[in-house]
Amino acid sequence: MSDIHAGLSDRMTDKQKELLLLKVATGITVTYAVAAIFIALVSDSQAMLLDGLYSMIDIAISFISIYVVNKIHQPPNEKYHFGYAKFESFMTAVDGLLLLALCCLTMITALQDLIHPDPVKHIEVIVGFAFISIFVCLSMGVFMRRAGRKWHSEVLLADSQLWLIEGSVSAGICIAFSIGMVMQHVPGWEQYTAYIDPLACIMIALAFIAQPIRIIRESFHDLVDACPSDEIRNRIFNKCEECRRQLKLDAVKWFRLRKAGRRLFLTVCFTAPDHPPLKEFTLMKRDIVKALNEVEPELDACVVFDSVENETPPPRRLLAAKRGFEMSPA
Repeated sequence: MSDIHAGLSDRMTDKQKELLLLKVATGITVTYAVAAIFIALVSDSQAMLLDGLYSMIDIAISFISIYVVNKIHQPPNEKYHFGYAKFESFMTAVDGLLLLALCCLTMITALQDLIHPDPVKHIEVIVGFAFISIFVCLSMGVFMRRAGRKWHSEVLLADSQLWLIEGSVSAGICIAFSIGMVMQHVPGWEQYTAYIDPLACIMIALAFIAQPIRIIRESFHDLVDACPSDEIRNRIFNKCEECRRQLKLDAVKWFRLRKAGRRLFLTVCFTAPDHPPLKEFTLMKRDIVKALNEVEPELDACVVFDSVENETPPPRRLLAAKRGFEMSPA
């Protein structure tokens, strides 16, 4: 896959590569979902049905992802002054909600099957399909995660999580039903094989219910304009301080940062000497924005200046600026 990745890098833009990868992933997901649901119907397995329904959600998310990737690269307009960056956060939030609903529904159905157990048929077919899907899903997940990190794509990173979860689900199904195959040939144990399917469903759902909750929480932070992680905030603030020293400005008066999908939006105010030429301000703004974009290519920065205060800003004022808000004078 590394050779494919290198070949794509030579001929296509990041947007084109991202769209192509999403389309390939969608095609594989459709094939996988159809096969999983067919096997679930033939074998009467709730675990395989969960696997197939999970893939159906992934298909819906993949089609939405293709639409979102096309949208977020469009420039701002009269209706959307900040562009379409939040479409990415909204899509991942919907993704998380669907996965959470599926996990809860799966556990309810599995509990019902524990009370009224129903034997599963054709266990060897389930084991064979799950074994193959482990390698397909984990390979796609790792590849999409690498691509998402390289191209700074929240969509690909979210989709990679789905593939990795899918691979782990397949591993759980493969192990559980392999044990069931052994139990079928052990006298006195074959009566308990009917409980393997619902127990596998419950364990898989419990193991991965934290993942959609994390996706929902992170998407919610983006949708309400919460400040991004300390790592990102400190990296950008340190670059602002570096620019302040190089341009001989007095201080970073305040600093506001928010995240929407892969995009970052910054408004930063520097205190500057009184009455410098307007051209000097313009050149300083250009240099600061250029330096910030070298650190964060997806950063949309707005730089403003204020006059020098009578006193040097106290330490708590500087700390407040670093944390992303402005304090009133003591």
